Amino acid sequence: MASERLLPIREVARITGVNPVTLRAWQRRHGLIKPQRTDKGHRLYSAADIDLIREILYWLEQGVSIGKVKSLLAAPKKTDSRPTDTSWDLARGDLLDLATSLSLDKLDRQLRELSKVYPAPLFLQRIVEPWLADLASLDRPDREILQRCAEAILMQFVHQVLTLKTGPRVAVAAMGRTPAYAIGLARYELLGMAIQSIDIGQLAPDQLSLARERLHVDAYILVLGGGLRGPWFSRYQPSWPENIFYVGPLGRLYQSEAWLHRPYAEHVSQLEKFPPWET
Repeated sequence: MASERLLPIREVARITGVNPVTLRAWQRRHGLIKPQRTDKGHRLYSAADIDLIREILYWLEQGVSIGKVKSLLAAPKKTDSRPTDTSWDLARGDLLDLATSLSLDKLDRQLRELSKVYPAPLFLQRIVEPWLADLASLDRPDREILQRCAEAILMQFVHQVLTLKTGPRVAVAAMGRTPAYAIGLARYELLGMAIQSIDIGQLAPDQLSLARERLHVDAYILVLGGGLRGPWFSRYQPSWPENIFYVGPLGRLYQSEAWLHRPYAEHVSQLEKFPPWET
């Protein structure tokens, strides 16, 4: 009988959406996975390991804390097993407390700890983005300085973890009115998919077509912001690369107006046809 195919950690990260740092933390700190090793010590994962990773993801998506997942792995999936106060509710509360007290070093450490526990899409969509929304909704005179400091720490964290130098490469840009952290969060999500990225910044609509011949990338992610119009898309969209994908919450409005002629989703991980090199 043929031996079972074993996959390296980068391939498992691509398949499951759980980045290598998180996979290692699940093994070392929480004892949730036990991959095999090559003679040189590199991790190799079986099909059963991948199934187990998906089971861990299920429980985390229910809001179960990472410390309680191990005891639940063998249990049947029950919707009534979800906790009343989810782990991401507690995590958002901790981040908000640290931001409002301007405990910036502790905030940086907490973001790093959470990023090791949660896969990038869950970390961003369940914790970071709602936390930023909570900050923006504070009714207090120092709200703006709290937001600026928190966003600066968030971007410092993102840029320090964007170290991937191999694999497919994606250019990320923004158009319209977008938050300063929008490109950074899209790049962090790509990192979780084992995809390296480059930041080409806030672009005017004609700049992307000018850069396409010189940028040697596998795809483009365009974060759509506010203030864009139908004639704007009609004029410039035909000249943009075919392998461009739109993201951002404001894109829902443009999509409802039938202005988008490329694949769109609110987050990178939700794009059905991405990455385009997988057919």
